[in-house]
Amino acid sequence: MRKLLIISLLSSLLISCDTGSKTQTVSKFQKERKAVVCSENTTLVTGKGIEITVGDYKYVKKLLNPEAKKFFASHPENLLERMINRRLVIRYVEDSGIAEKYGLNKKMEEFKKEYLSRYYVSNEAGKRAKTVKEEDIVKRFKELFPDKDPSKMTEADKKFIRNELRVKLYDRAVEEIYDEVRKKLQFKKNGRTLIASCCGIELKAPINKDEKEAKKKLTKKFLTEYFYRKAVENGYDRNPEFQRTFTEYFATKAINIFRKELEKGIKVSDEEIKEFYEKNKDKFLMPEKAQAVALYFNSKDRAMEAKKELSSSSWEKVARRFGRFNAKPKYYYNDPKDPIGTLIFMSGNKEKVIVADLGENRFVVIKILKIVPQKQITLAEAKNYIKLRLSRRKLREKEKEFLKELKEKYHVKVQRENLNCIL
Repeated sequence: MRKLLIISLLSSLLISCDTGSKTQTVSKFQKERKAVVCSENTTLVTGKGIEITVGDYKYVKKLLNPEAKKFFASHPENLLERMINRRLVIRYVEDSGIAEKYGLNKKMEEFKKEYLSRYYVSNEAGKRAKTVKEEDIVKRFKELFPDKDPSKMTEADKKFIRNELRVKLYDRAVEEIYDEVRKKLQFKKNGRTLIASCCGIELKAPINKDEKEAKKKLTKKFLTEYFYRKAVENGYDRNPEFQRTFTEYFATKAINIFRKELEKGIKVSDEEIKEFYEKNKDKFLMPEKAQAVALYFNSKDRAMEAKKELSSSSWEKVARRFGRFNAKPKYYYNDPKDPIGTLIFMSGNKEKVIVADLGENRFVVIKILKIVPQKQITLAEAKNYIKLRLSRRKLREKEKEFLKELKEKYHVKVQRENLNCIL
């Protein structure tokens, strides 16, 4: 779940920026440092139905990959700006009725129930799971290595076995928790409707074709509902960590439908496409490339032998003879990131077979099959790409302008006196 949220967050921060820039500039926030007592609840941004705290900022920053973290450490205002944009989109999507139109509220309710249900079970399993004892480790070691002396077990072995047993005990505890409810669950039919009941909860589901399958799905739904209610009883839905997770996940979904709505009014004419193509014609070139087969060896003698045979036999026969059954033709380019392509074009295309020492007793034999010269990509071939690129450009411009209007509408205000808390 956490990985999913990280991927979604990084891919949908509004108004992208170049995190690869090496230029270190002094943040405008850094110029406004003041002595402030900071806490997780210190407010950074306020607005109509909008609040961003230091805790929220730290949570989002924690989700970023190392490269993005490094960039935003020097540009905290950029990250805060993106957080503001995401919150604005959430407000707009909810207030405009778009969330209801796309069924987002229903999807978020399902996410909430699923997340909290699993969270509750995970916590309970963690409490119930038995502690791994030394004798358990010794017993497992004997099972894995019956011919070895347990007294000579390494620390690495102990760590591996302890982790394995912890996972097993945790999984067993999870299954026990679910089984306790399954055993109490009762089913009854009312026509083509299946009813599941237990513990003051009753859920229904239609029986379409397979009653057994319907029972399986209803059981899963019931368990989610049951443990979700347990989670709410324990106040897990009020946990700041969950609320931030929920907000960021909601924002990711909201941004997707927000952009879908903005895209509806975006059009790219043939004239615009042609104009872009003519202005950038020098960039629409298919670079020179070579089709070749590369055979790898750990012996120079074997490589030279293969080269000799390639001069008179087909590469297929040579590959089979030397056991290179996975060899196949590929296209290579004159690019520093493409070492085979670099070797091919360094030869000046004069040789049909090349042998190169790659170091560490690795040699490559390259059979050049054909050279494909540089080619101009036509307007017809580039049309769809240009249209997509121009559409995205217009979307970014429209998005930027719309977010500016939303800031005014929701009276967004940055609490500059508290910005020192995120530096």
